[in-house]
Amino acid sequence: MATSDNVVRAGLTPKLRDVDTLVEMLTYEAGPASQQLQRPTPFSDSDSKTDQLYDPPIDEFSVVKIALDNDGKTSHRAVEGPSICVVTKGEGKVSWGQDGEDVKKGDVVFIGAGEGVEWAAESGLEVFRAFVEVK
Repeated sequence: MATSDNVVRAGLTPKLRDVDTLVEMLTYEAGPASQQLQRPTPFSDSDSKTDQLYDPPIDEFSVVKIALDNDGKTSHRAVEGPSICVVTKGEGKVSWGQDGEDVKKGDVVFIGAGEGVEWAAESGLEVFRAFVEVK
């Protein structure tokens, strides 16, 4: 972890631990697990009807699930923040601007802010793209 003055430590470190402040910061709200379940919606910034957006009620990030059949394609508009993409199934290609990479299960791809991106599957491609919309 980078040096920071906005970290509250509670253990596992020889540094100052401020348990009282940590406890004051926490919110304990009981509820069923189904209350926390994120239901996907179609990702409207895609030209594919299969791309699903998981958008938790926080500003830090959103996730898009890209699921393409063999020879399937999709493209996403540029988002105003960086993206990290994890390939969880299949093989294919990702392209942005003049650049592109072949991808397969287990690969991780970084997409810079302001880059539109295209995905093309060779064999059943599944990718999860975490991004933040900087405003």
